[in-house]
Amino acid sequence: MVTRGDRFPAAAAPAMNALVKVAIAPSPGAAGLSPVPSSCYLCGGTRLSLRFPARDAEGGHEIYRCTSFGHRCHPPIWACLECGLLFQWPMRGADELRRAYEDVEDPLYVTERENRLHTFRRVLAAVGPARGRRLLDVGAYCGYFLEVASAAGFHAEGLELSRWAASRARASGFAVHRETLAEAVGSDRRYDVVTLWDVLEHLPDPRADLAAAFRLLEPGGRIHLSTIDAASLVARLLGARWPWLMDMHLFYFDRSTLPALLQEVGFREVQRRAYVHTVSADYLLRKAAASFPLLAPLVSLLRRVVPAQWPIPVNLGDNMHVTAVRP
Repeated sequence: MVTRGDRFPAAAAPAMNALVKVAIAPSPGAAGLSPVPSSCYLCGGTRLSLRFPARDAEGGHEIYRCTSFGHRCHPPIWACLECGLLFQWPMRGADELRRAYEDVEDPLYVTERENRLHTFRRVLAAVGPARGRRLLDVGAYCGYFLEVASAAGFHAEGLELSRWAASRARASGFAVHRETLAEAVGSDRRYDVVTLWDVLEHLPDPRADLAAAFRLLEPGGRIHLSTIDAASLVARLLGARWPWLMDMHLFYFDRSTLPALLQEVGFREVQRRAYVHTVSADYLLRKAAASFPLLAPLVSLLRRVVPAQWPIPVNLGDNMHVTAVRP
Protein backbone atom coordinates (compact mmCIF):
# COMPACT_ATOMS: atom_id res chain seq x y z
CA MET A 1 0.00 0.00 0.00
CA VAL A 2 1.36 3.41 -0.97
CA THR A 3 -0.01 6.40 0.89
CA ARG A 4 0.72 10.08 1.06
CA GLY A 5 1.11 11.85 4.36
CA ASP A 6 3.22 14.00 6.59
CA ARG A 7 3.69 11.62 9.52
CA PHE A 8 7.35 10.90 10.19
CA PRO A 9 7.77 7.10 10.09
CA ALA A 10 8.48 5.26 13.31
CA ALA A 11 12.05 4.04 13.68
CA ALA A 12 12.68 0.39 12.87
CA ALA A 13 13.34 -2.00 15.74
CA PRO A 14 17.10 -2.31 16.36
CA ALA A 15 17.29 -5.82 14.94
CA MET A 16 19.07 -5.82 12.23
CA ASN A 17 29.12 10.35 4.62
CA ALA A 18 33.48 16.67 -2.79
CA LEU A 19 33.35 16.21 -4.90
CA VAL A 20 31.50 13.93 -2.91
CA LYS A 21 33.04 10.72 -1.74
CA VAL A 22 31.39 7.82 -3.52
CA ALA A 23 31.57 4.34 -5.00
CA ILE A 24 28.85 3.44 -7.48
CA ALA A 25 27.15 0.03 -7.60
CA PRO A 26 24.21 -1.15 -9.76
CA SER A 27 21.24 1.09 -9.10
CA PRO A 28 17.82 -0.07 -7.93
CA GLY A 29 16.33 2.82 -9.87
CA ALA A 30 16.70 3.79 -13.51
CA ALA A 31 15.16 6.04 -16.13
CA GLY A 32 11.70 4.94 -17.21
CA LEU A 33 10.70 3.32 -13.91
CA SER A 34 7.42 4.10 -12.23
CA PRO A 35 7.37 7.41 -10.32
CA VAL A 36 5.95 5.44 -7.38
CA PRO A 37 8.17 2.81 -5.72
CA SER A 38 6.63 -0.64 -5.25
CA SER A 39 8.52 -1.58 -2.08
CA CYS A 40 11.08 -0.41 0.45
CA TYR A 41 14.72 -0.86 -0.51
CA LEU A 42 15.65 -2.05 2.99
CA CYS A 43 12.84 -4.24 4.32
CA GLY A 44 10.74 -4.88 1.22
CA GLY A 45 7.67 -3.38 2.89
CA THR A 46 4.90 -1.96 0.73
CA ARG A 47 3.47 0.60 3.17
CA LEU A 48 5.12 3.67 1.66
CA SER A 49 4.40 7.37 1.98
CA LEU A 50 5.53 10.33 -0.09
CA ARG A 51 7.28 12.13 2.74
CA PHE A 52 8.79 15.10 0.86
CA PRO A 53 7.55 16.03 -2.65
CA ALA A 54 10.12 17.16 -5.21
CA ARG A 55 11.45 20.69 -4.83
CA ASP A 56 13.60 22.55 -7.34
CA ALA A 57 15.59 19.42 -8.30
CA GLU A 58 18.55 20.38 -10.46
CA GLY A 59 20.84 18.67 -12.95
CA GLY A 60 24.52 18.76 -13.80
CA HIS A 61 27.48 17.36 -11.96
CA GLU A 62 27.91 20.49 -9.81
CA ILE A 63 25.19 19.29 -7.42
CA TYR A 64 27.40 16.31 -6.52
CA ARG A 65 30.25 18.40 -5.13
CA CYS A 66 31.10 17.74 -1.50
CA THR A 67 30.60 21.47 -0.94
CA SER A 68 27.26 21.63 -2.80
CA PHE A 69 24.92 24.40 -1.67
CA GLY A 70 21.86 22.67 -3.13
CA HIS A 71 20.10 22.33 0.21
CA ARG A 72 16.39 21.48 0.27
CA CYS A 73 16.43 20.83 -3.49
CA HIS A 74 15.61 17.22 -4.31
CA PRO A 75 13.45 14.72 -6.21
CA PRO A 76 10.60 12.99 -4.33
CA ILE A 77 11.65 11.38 -1.03
CA TRP A 78 9.61 8.42 0.17
CA ALA A 79 9.26 6.91 3.64
CA CYS A 80 8.78 3.25 4.53
CA LEU A 81 6.15 3.11 7.26
CA GLU A 82 7.37 -0.33 8.30
CA CYS A 83 11.12 0.16 8.91
CA GLY A 84 11.50 3.96 8.77
CA LEU A 85 13.91 4.22 5.82
CA LEU A 86 13.72 7.41 3.73
CA PHE A 87 14.82 7.16 0.11
CA GLN A 88 14.76 9.13 -3.12
CA TRP A 89 12.54 7.77 -5.90
CA PRO A 90 12.91 7.72 -8.79
CA MET A 91 16.67 8.13 -8.76
CA ARG A 92 19.17 8.50 -11.55
CA GLY A 93 20.69 5.33 -12.95
CA ALA A 94 24.12 4.13 -11.85
CA ASP A 95 25.81 4.96 -15.16
CA GLU A 96 24.53 8.54 -15.11
CA LEU A 97 25.59 8.98 -11.49
CA ARG A 98 29.03 7.58 -12.15
CA ARG A 99 29.61 9.98 -15.05
CA ALA A 100 28.51 12.89 -12.86
CA TYR A 101 30.89 11.96 -10.05
CA GLU A 102 33.74 11.40 -12.48
CA ASP A 103 33.30 14.93 -13.83
CA VAL A 104 33.07 16.75 -10.49
CA GLU A 105 35.58 19.47 -9.60
CA ASP A 106 35.35 21.18 -6.22
CA PRO A 107 37.85 24.02 -5.63
CA LEU A 108 36.04 25.21 -2.50
CA TYR A 109 36.82 21.86 -0.84
CA VAL A 110 40.53 22.61 -1.23
CA THR A 111 40.17 25.94 0.58
CA GLU A 112 38.71 24.01 3.55
CA ARG A 113 41.68 21.60 3.70
CA GLU A 114 42.85 22.48 7.21
CA ASN A 115 39.36 22.05 8.63
CA ARG A 116 38.94 18.70 6.87
CA LEU A 117 42.21 17.62 8.48
CA HIS A 118 40.84 18.69 11.90
CA THR A 119 37.75 16.58 11.28
CA PHE A 120 39.72 13.53 10.21
CA ARG A 121 42.20 13.73 13.07
CA ARG A 122 39.24 13.65 15.45
CA VAL A 123 37.63 10.58 13.86
CA LEU A 124 40.96 8.79 13.53
CA ALA A 125 41.06 8.55 17.32
CA ALA A 126 37.96 6.33 17.11
CA VAL A 127 39.55 4.20 14.38
CA GLY A 128 42.28 3.31 16.87
CA PRO A 129 46.05 2.85 16.68
CA ALA A 130 47.57 2.05 13.31
CA ARG A 131 49.86 -0.85 14.22
CA GLY A 132 50.70 -1.07 10.53
CA ARG A 133 47.11 -1.90 9.59
CA ARG A 134 45.95 -1.65 5.97
CA LEU A 135 43.22 0.92 5.44
CA LEU A 136 40.96 1.66 2.46
CA ASP A 137 39.19 5.03 2.35
CA VAL A 138 36.20 4.83 0.02
CA GLY A 139 35.55 8.18 -1.60
CA ALA A 140 39.03 9.45 -0.76
CA TYR A 141 38.43 12.65 -2.72
CA CYS A 142 41.55 14.83 -2.47
CA GLY A 143 43.26 12.43 -0.05
CA TYR A 144 42.97 14.40 3.18
CA PHE A 145 41.93 11.42 5.31
CA LEU A 146 44.67 9.37 3.64
CA GLU A 147 47.09 12.10 4.71
CA VAL A 148 45.98 11.88 8.34
CA ALA A 149 45.85 8.06 8.40
CA SER A 150 49.26 7.68 6.75
CA ALA A 151 50.84 10.12 9.18
CA ALA A 152 49.47 7.98 12.02
CA GLY A 153 51.10 4.85 10.62
CA PHE A 154 48.37 3.20 8.55
CA HIS A 155 49.14 1.70 5.15
CA ALA A 156 46.39 3.76 3.54
CA GLU A 157 44.99 3.87 0.02
CA GLY A 158 41.71 5.04 -1.44
CA LEU A 159 38.96 4.71 -4.00
CA GLU A 160 37.76 7.85 -5.79
CA LEU A 161 35.80 8.31 -9.03
CA SER A 162 36.34 12.05 -9.54
CA ARG A 163 39.18 12.52 -12.02
CA TRP A 164 39.93 15.94 -10.53
CA ALA A 165 40.01 14.75 -6.92
CA ALA A 166 41.89 11.52 -7.61
CA SER A 167 44.59 13.40 -9.48
CA ARG A 168 45.09 15.74 -6.51
CA ALA A 169 45.35 12.82 -4.09
CA ARG A 170 47.82 11.03 -6.36
CA ALA A 171 49.87 14.20 -6.70
CA SER A 172 50.28 14.08 -2.92
CA GLY A 173 51.75 10.59 -3.22
CA PHE A 174 48.75 8.44 -2.28
CA ALA A 175 47.60 5.25 -3.98
CA VAL A 176 44.10 6.06 -5.20
CA HIS A 177 42.16 3.71 -7.47
CA ARG A 178 39.49 5.13 -9.76
CA GLU A 179 37.16 2.21 -9.27
CA THR A 180 34.10 1.18 -7.31
CA LEU A 181 33.93 -1.07 -4.28
CA ALA A 182 32.49 -3.82 -6.47
CA GLU A 183 35.43 -3.48 -8.84
CA ALA A 184 37.91 -3.45 -5.95
CA VAL A 185 36.61 -6.83 -4.78
CA GLY A 186 37.96 -8.34 -8.00
CA SER A 187 41.52 -7.48 -6.97
CA ASP A 188 43.66 -9.40 -4.49
CA ARG A 189 43.80 -6.42 -2.11
CA ARG A 190 42.42 -6.93 1.40
CA TYR A 191 42.25 -4.53 4.34
CA ASP A 192 41.99 -4.32 8.11
CA VAL A 193 39.94 -1.11 8.05
CA VAL A 194 37.49 0.30 5.49
CA THR A 195 36.21 3.87 5.91
CA LEU A 196 33.34 5.69 4.20
CA TRP A 197 33.10 9.28 5.43
CA ASP A 198 29.86 10.92 4.23
CA VAL A 199 29.54 8.37 1.44
CA LEU A 200 26.74 5.90 2.10
CA GLU A 201 23.89 8.34 1.50
CA HIS A 202 25.16 8.91 -2.05
CA LEU A 203 25.25 5.27 -3.15
CA PRO A 204 22.47 3.93 -5.40
CA ASP A 205 22.84 0.42 -3.94
CA PRO A 206 24.29 0.71 -0.42
CA ARG A 207 23.55 -2.96 0.36
CA ALA A 208 25.78 -4.12 -2.51
CA ASP A 209 28.54 -1.67 -1.54
CA LEU A 210 28.51 -2.69 2.12
CA ALA A 211 28.62 -6.33 1.04
CA ALA A 212 31.66 -5.51 -1.13
CA ALA A 213 33.31 -3.73 1.81
CA PHE A 214 32.64 -6.85 3.91
CA ARG A 215 34.46 -9.00 1.35
CA LEU A 216 37.41 -6.58 1.21
CA LEU A 217 37.93 -6.78 4.97
CA GLU A 218 40.01 -9.42 6.69
CA PRO A 219 38.18 -11.38 9.42
CA GLY A 220 38.13 -9.17 12.50
CA GLY A 221 38.44 -6.06 10.32
CA ARG A 222 36.33 -2.99 10.98
CA ILE A 223 34.21 -0.67 8.89
CA HIS A 224 33.86 2.97 9.95
CA LEU A 225 31.35 5.23 8.27
CA SER A 226 29.63 8.53 8.83
CA THR A 227 26.25 9.57 7.50
CA ILE A 228 23.33 11.82 8.32
CA ASP A 229 20.70 10.62 10.82
CA ALA A 230 17.18 11.08 9.47
CA ALA A 231 15.61 10.20 12.82
CA SER A 232 17.61 12.76 14.78
CA LEU A 233 15.74 15.37 16.78
CA VAL A 234 16.82 18.22 14.52
CA ALA A 235 15.74 16.32 11.38
CA ARG A 236 12.33 15.63 12.88
CA LEU A 237 11.87 19.20 14.13
CA LEU A 238 12.89 20.81 10.83
CA GLY A 239 10.98 18.35 8.63
CA ALA A 240 11.00 19.65 5.05
CA ARG A 241 13.37 22.44 6.14
CA TRP A 242 16.13 19.98 7.13
CA PRO A 243 19.12 21.15 5.04
CA TRP A 244 20.37 17.64 4.22
CA LEU A 245 17.38 16.90 1.99
CA MET A 246 19.43 17.22 -1.20
CA ASP A 247 19.50 15.93 -4.75
CA MET A 248 22.76 14.04 -4.14
CA HIS A 249 21.44 12.13 -1.10
CA LEU A 250 19.68 8.97 -2.27
CA PHE A 251 19.11 7.22 1.07
CA TYR A 252 18.47 8.64 4.53
CA PHE A 253 19.43 6.14 7.23
CA ASP A 254 19.01 6.46 10.97
CA ARG A 255 20.28 4.80 14.14
CA SER A 256 18.01 1.78 13.52
CA THR A 257 17.95 1.29 9.75
CA LEU A 258 21.72 1.54 9.28
CA PRO A 259 22.57 -1.14 11.87
CA ALA A 260 19.87 -3.30 10.29
CA LEU A 261 21.54 -3.08 6.89
CA LEU A 262 25.04 -3.66 8.29
CA GLN A 263 23.89 -6.75 10.13
CA GLU A 264 22.03 -8.02 7.08
CA VAL A 265 25.26 -8.15 5.05
CA GLY A 266 27.15 -9.88 7.88
CA PHE A 267 28.64 -7.19 10.13
CA ARG A 268 28.43 -7.47 13.90
CA GLU A 269 29.17 -5.39 17.03
CA VAL A 270 27.59 -2.26 15.57
CA GLN A 271 28.35 0.88 17.57
CA ARG A 272 27.32 4.51 17.09
CA ARG A 273 28.80 7.82 18.22
CA ALA A 274 28.58 11.48 17.22
CA TYR A 275 30.40 12.68 14.10
CA VAL A 276 31.67 16.25 14.27
CA HIS A 277 32.62 18.28 11.22
CA THR A 278 35.00 21.22 11.55
CA VAL A 279 34.41 24.01 9.02
CA SER A 280 35.45 27.63 8.64
CA ALA A 281 33.12 30.30 9.98
CA ASP A 282 32.59 31.73 6.51
CA TYR A 283 31.76 28.32 5.03
CA LEU A 284 29.28 27.65 7.85
CA LEU A 285 27.59 31.02 7.34
CA ARG A 286 27.30 30.45 3.60
CA LYS A 287 25.77 27.03 4.28
CA ALA A 288 23.29 28.62 6.70
CA ALA A 289 22.22 31.19 4.09
CA ALA A 290 21.74 28.47 1.47
CA SER A 291 19.80 26.28 3.90
CA PHE A 292 17.59 29.01 5.38
CA PRO A 293 17.11 31.85 2.85
CA LEU A 294 15.30 34.03 5.39
CA LEU A 295 18.57 34.25 7.31
CA ALA A 296 20.49 35.60 4.31
CA PRO A 297 20.46 39.30 5.43
CA LEU A 298 21.71 38.36 8.91
CA VAL A 299 24.34 36.05 7.43
CA SER A 300 25.54 38.81 5.13
CA LEU A 301 26.06 41.05 8.16
CA LEU A 302 27.83 38.35 10.16
CA ARG A 303 30.20 37.61 7.28
CA ARG A 304 31.45 41.18 7.54
CA VAL A 305 32.37 40.91 11.22
CA VAL A 306 33.19 37.24 11.92
CA PRO A 307 36.74 36.13 11.03
CA ALA A 308 36.28 34.02 7.91
CA GLN A 309 38.81 31.33 8.83
CA TRP A 310 37.69 30.65 12.38
CA PRO A 311 37.41 26.86 12.72
CA ILE A 312 33.97 25.87 14.01
CA PRO A 313 33.12 22.31 15.17
CA VAL A 314 29.59 21.45 14.06
CA ASN A 315 27.24 18.68 15.15
CA LEU A 316 23.53 19.30 15.63
CA GLY A 317 22.96 15.64 16.47
CA ASP A 318 22.14 14.71 12.87
CA ASN A 319 25.52 13.24 11.90
CA MET A 320 26.62 9.85 13.20
CA HIS A 321 29.78 7.73 13.11
CA VAL A 322 28.91 4.04 12.93
CA THR A 323 31.39 1.20 13.42
CA ALA A 324 30.97 -2.53 12.79
CA VAL A 325 33.15 -5.64 12.69
CA ARG A 326 33.51 -8.41 10.15
CA PRO A 327 33.45 -11.60 12.29
